[in-house]
Amino acid sequence: MPRLPLSPAHHLDYTLLTPHTCENPETVVIYVHGFASHQRGEKAVYFGERFVAQGVAYLTFDLRGHGASSGTMQDLTVSRAIEDLETVLDWARARFARCVVIGSSLGGQVAAWTAARRPDLIAANLLIAPAFGFYENRVRDLGEAGLARLRDAGSLTIRNEWVTATIGCGLVDDAARYPVETLLAAYQTPTLILHGTADTSVPIEGSVDFVRRSTARPLELVVYAGGDHRLTAQKPALFDAMTAFLERLRGEEGAA
Repeated sequence: MPRLPLSPAHHLDYTLLTPHTCENPETVVIYVHGFASHQRGEKAVYFGERFVAQGVAYLTFDLRGHGASSGTMQDLTVSRAIEDLETVLDWARARFARCVVIGSSLGGQVAAWTAARRPDLIAANLLIAPAFGFYENRVRDLGEAGLARLRDAGSLTIRNEWVTATIGCGLVDDAARYPVETLLAAYQTPTLILHGTADTSVPIEGSVDFVRRSTARPLELVVYAGGDHRLTAQKPALFDAMTAFLERLRGEEGAA
């Protein structure tokens, strides 16, 4: 499997799909998975098939501590995930003229912060249930007792309806360094946000507030009534919304 080296001890596992119909595609779409997920999730695979069929290159990878990449979940931090995406984007920009990022949940927060830090790397963000308040969500889910156990033991196994994972205390401490207020002040990347109203993991109110307060343009929010956190049942609708947004964006770029 292809690997991007990070250091002698660390690497990122990735998959690059290129269309047979286009020898040198201009755009690559990069998928960033969520917390305790991996690059071969249902949405990631589906979007890859659809984008490649449209003549667009498509790249997925595992964040460190996930899938086939090096590292452990106990060492996961938002900062480390941002470093991983920046590495992938630097590699991709040497090969493609334009990078579009799909970020799901934690991957959405990572994509947003990467765009704020390195706006030259990302032409557009397509964010599915983005965890802008990842720190607040972790504190909410752990509660005071869970936070105390995490700090005392240095690690803690957490479970919800989607995943079971063992995290380190560094995840929560590091996540506190990425407040939404700071992100809003710096963020200017064209963005589409897709969110379900029945998302109990990352409540939709975070996306509504981000769209209301952000000065980034274009910035659109598509709401899926009854949609859960993963929105796997809405895959075709998600893809249609993403491609329509990208078409509008290219039209605006061409008219500028």
